[in-house]
Amino acid sequence: MNSNSKFSKSLLLCILLLFFSTSLSLNLDGTLLLAFKYSIISDPLSVLDNWDYTDSTPCSWTGIKCAAVENTPNNRMFDNLRVVSLNLPNSKLLGFLPEDLGFITHLQTLDLSDNFLNGPLPQSLVNASELQVLSLSNNAITGHIIPIKIESLRIFDLSSNSLTGPLPPELGGSNLRFLNLSSNKLSGSIPREFARKIQENATIDLSFNDLSGEIPNLAPFSNQKIESFQGNVNLCGKPLKKLCVIPSNISTNPPNFETSNNTSSSSSPAIAVMPKPINNSTNPSQDSSSTRNNRISSRHGLKPSAIAGITIVPLAGIGIFAMIIFLYIHHKRKRANRTFSTYEFKKDTNPPSSSVLVKEKEPKHLILNLNLPTLSCLSAKNEDRDKCGVVIKTLVMVDNGETELDPDTLFRASAYVLGSSGPSIVYKAVLRDGTSFAVRRIGDVACGGGMKEFERRVRVVAKMHHPNLVRVRGFYWGDDEKLVICDYVSNGSLANVGYRKFGSSPYHLPFETRLKIARGVARGLTYIHDKKKVHGNIKPSNILLTPDMEPVISDFGLDWLVHGPARHVNNVGPTSLYRAPESLDNPKPSAKWDVYSLGILSLEMLTGKVLLGPELSQWATGGPMAEEPNRVLRMADVAIRGDVARREETVLAWFKLGFSCASLAPKKRPSMRHALHVQVRPNKSLRLSSSMRGSSSSRFIGLMRSLKGF
Repeated sequence: MNSNSKFSKSLLLCILLLFFSTSLSLNLDGTLLLAFKYSIISDPLSVLDNWDYTDSTPCSWTGIKCAAVENTPNNRMFDNLRVVSLNLPNSKLLGFLPEDLGFITHLQTLDLSDNFLNGPLPQSLVNASELQVLSLSNNAITGHIIPIKIESLRIFDLSSNSLTGPLPPELGGSNLRFLNLSSNKLSGSIPREFARKIQENATIDLSFNDLSGEIPNLAPFSNQKIESFQGNVNLCGKPLKKLCVIPSNISTNPPNFETSNNTSSSSSPAIAVMPKPINNSTNPSQDSSSTRNNRISSRHGLKPSAIAGITIVPLAGIGIFAMIIFLYIHHKRKRANRTFSTYEFKKDTNPPSSSVLVKEKEPKHLILNLNLPTLSCLSAKNEDRDKCGVVIKTLVMVDNGETELDPDTLFRASAYVLGSSGPSIVYKAVLRDGTSFAVRRIGDVACGGGMKEFERRVRVVAKMHHPNLVRVRGFYWGDDEKLVICDYVSNGSLANVGYRKFGSSPYHLPFETRLKIARGVARGLTYIHDKKKVHGNIKPSNILLTPDMEPVISDFGLDWLVHGPARHVNNVGPTSLYRAPESLDNPKPSAKWDVYSLGILSLEMLTGKVLLGPELSQWATGGPMAEEPNRVLRMADVAIRGDVARREETVLAWFKLGFSCASLAPKKRPSMRHALHVQVRPNKSLRLSSSMRGSSSSRFIGLMRSLKGF
């Protein structure tokens, strides 16, 4: 009996262990999500840290939402909980989308916008039959758009990527409400089948692509605004003001043209009416032929002068065309004699599997090792990267000989994607000797002056020398691609420094370090403003950091190079939080824009979060601040509360400066030099009399009075 009881207990224990080991293993949805985690090579915000393969379900992971699904075999614990949402926008993830991501059966929302994801779209997304929201905007996704035909899809946003190729006719769905494919490199025409699959009241944005042809005259497109199609030079038809040209079908043969039975029906009219040479022959057949030709000519009103014109005009056209070709060849030869290094990149007729030949104009061959990505192919268009066809390219250094760099060395460099912003991508280029540069690929440019104007702009930026500004070393001009070469700053940017866990304070830095960063940014912007120039796009990702936490401002002067003179980019998203409100209506940058951005950055470093409009307007007048200084001090980031207690006056001065700079009224903002003066010498600016040291309220009232005049 004892032995039977022990056996029964052992058997029951084994069954329970087997049950729990089965029930606690990660389900299929979690396994597919782990494939996404392993495809991410950089996670500065640590949003994927709690994605653990030992969990029984991914429902507690950051960015994941689950829901109970009926009619699911209930063989395991938590089996009826399935992933319905993957939502990690603006998480600064760098990597690619795994091919199996679309096999998450009940996925309804996929939002990975405003990250640094690259590579093609997973083909498996066509299998996500319950998908309702697909948002991958503001990444660096390449390749073609896959023909996603999902009836449940309501929002489809792939804007601001690097997608190429045509619009697939199968794309769409009867429930689609919002479609945004703007700021890509899509080409070809807009298929009518594609238009028929979208609801008439849907919102569509196809702007700033390379689409061509006529916009289908169907309700989904005719109901859109002009802005939905602008930026496509070869697109025509309503709602655009550019109407399509209807080709004429004028026949080459004149009407009622008569020919004799002896004349071939294939003879052209021009030959048929050419006059015979006049001679003194009395041959009747020749006289008869001459008479017949004159009769035909008089019937159609062609006089001898008109016939001569028909002959002379084509000859004159040929002569003009030949002269144009001669001038073009002469111009190319003259340009080739300039001092710039010009190269031709050609694919070898029988190349090794991992190499590309680089042929200089002199008989010299160089091999590029392509085991790692190299700039020679990264600078080519997506569809040309495998073949790297013949393109004339020019490298120009603009730092007065401080940097020795030739095309051979540059295009041997291994390239790593650092990030993207709109149509431009930033690479880290590592040379053979270990030297690193930041190379911004800005694609083709709407630059009316061509290379000459582009070079002039780059040289203006290169002349700006300051410890808190990134140095521009040179540029690379190609037929389709333009690169700007800058110094590489190795410690990341203010956008990702010091992050620990998702949802915690973003700036785990000592108070002095934060103040040092703010002062450095103010110094750099003061230098720019003293030169009568404006940055216009200050944000955390443009504030790079050296190993000793000294800030270096990047992207100065590059907005024109990226977007051309036609427009100033006013993105709606995380970047717009740092832009002055008036920048949305005025395309011309102002120094007050930079002051506003500095104010928002300063307040973010003080509080650990970005303050929005209502919070800014609440403190703008200074009244509540003077009455409740303790409330102001409680807004400080928890990580620097100890410093706040010891340096109360400095912290209050910094808060006052931040709110003054971020004033919604541009005229009420201080100058950048005034802001720098307050940051460098806050105690001198806030020197208080002994009579003001009674209470924190009286001290703060004195502070407000001392800062009157901002």
